[in-house]
This record gives sequence, C-alpha cells and structure tokens, in this order.
Amino acid sequence: MIWKPYRLRKNWQFQAVIKSGQRLVNPSFTTFSVENNLDNCLFGISVPQKLVKKAVDRNYYKRQIRNMIILRLKESNTSCQITNVHQHRNFVIIVRHFYLESDFSTNRRNLYKLWSSTYEKNFNNIWKEK
Repeated sequence: MIWKPYRLRKNWQFQAVIKSGQRLVNPSFTTFSVENNLDNCLFGISVPQKLVKKAVDRNYYKRQIRNMIILRLKESNTSCQITNVHQHRNFVIIVRHFYLESDFSTNRRNLYKLWSSTYEKNFNNIWKEK
C-alpha cells in the first residue's frame, strides 16, 4: 500500500487534479498532474469499470501500479523528484486497454516514462493529448 502521505483519497481530490491538471497519454496510462505545495507527491490510481468489470481484478491492477510507485520511491529514497528541479505534484493515473495486454516490466517502463516526462519542458517523445 502507498503510505498515507502519498495518497489521493477523496473524489474531490481526483476531480481537482483531472480538471486543472496537465494530461499526458501513452498506450498503457493516462496521467494527470498538477503542482502542489506539499513536501511530497500525491498519487491516485483509477481503473475504469468499463475496462475491467470485476472489482477483484480492478484492485489487482491498482496493487500492481502501487507496487510500481513504491519501487520508484524506494529507488529514489522516498522522493518523487526525477530531475533537479524541485517541485512536487499530485498525480492521477488512469489505466488504459494496452495495460491489460502488457507485462509488468513494460507497464512499469511506460509509467516511469510518463512520470519523468511530466517534469520535462519538452514533450517530443511522448504522445500528448489535450
């Protein structure tokens, strides 16, 4: 489980990030992110019911994504900073169809790529939708 200081929990928190956040898309994920003034990043994970019907399966995919986030936080000493620019963000991660067809390592690479491109000024390598 993601530690409590790193979670978005309420529906209004998700909606605030989705409404005013920057949107990045790749085949596995859609991420929304917005800067925050906290000492850490906050993460929210959503698996659409249209995509995965059973709650057991949705929870399984959420656990996988939480594990990806925890691995990244442990690699970087519990910091969500990818670059030297000091900014913390709120992230909402939404699963897309290609996630279900790919293995864990491919999905993890896709998530980290989106995560790092959020901090970059140049989005040339990532497919971006608005």
